[in-house]
Amino acid sequence: MVPEINLLPPIERRKSSNLLVIIGAILVGLLLIFLCIQYFSLKSDLKSLSSKETEISVERDLLSSEVDVMQTGNQGSLSSSVTFVESVSYPVSPLIDEIQSLLVVNTYLRNYEFNEEGVLLKADFETITEISAFIEKLLNSPYFHDVKVEKLSSFEPLGEQDTESETIDFDAQWRNSVILYLEIENVYLREGGPQK
Repeated sequence: MVPEINLLPPIERRKSSNLLVIIGAILVGLLLIFLCIQYFSLKSDLKSLSSKETEISVERDLLSSEVDVMQTGNQGSLSSSVTFVESVSYPVSPLIDEIQSLLVVNTYLRNYEFNEEGVLLKADFETITEISAFIEKLLNSPYFHDVKVEKLSSFEPLGEQDTESETIDFDAQWRNSVILYLEIENVYLREGGPQK
C-alpha cells in the first residue's frame, strides 16, 4: 500500500474557500446596496421631473391661451383704431411754425421727429449764445412746457476747401450742433393755440 501524502492540512483549504465565499458575498452585497441607492435616487428624480413636466405643460397651456386671447383681442375694428389714433394724434403744423418763428438768424434746422409727447429737434447754430437764446424762447413758448438738451457738439463746416493741400482756412468758424427734446404742452395745443 502506498501511503497517501497530503502536505496541506484540510483546515487551511477550507479557510481559503470560505474566505472567497465571504469576499464574494460582501461584493454582491455592496453591489446590491449600490443598485438600491441608484434605484431610489432615480425614482425620486423621475417623480420630480414628472411634476416639473406637468407644471411646465400647464404654464405652456396658459401662455398659449393668453397669446390666443391677445391675438383675437388685437383684431379691433376700424373705428376703435381710428379712435386710438385720434387720441394720440395732435396737429404738428402749429409746432413747426412756432419752432421756425423762434429760430435765430443763420440757424440751420436739420431735422425733427415727433412722438406722442414731444419733438426731437436737431439744429446747427453759430454760437452757444444763440443756442441758449433759442432755448429761452422755447421755454417761454406756450406750446412747450420743458426743453431738454440731449446732445451738444461742435464741428467745422465744409466749405470750398482744397482736399489735396494742407492749408488751413482761418475764415471758417466752427459751428455748434444741438439736439433738443421739446415736451409738448398738450392742453394748449388741443385748444387750438393762441385764441384770435
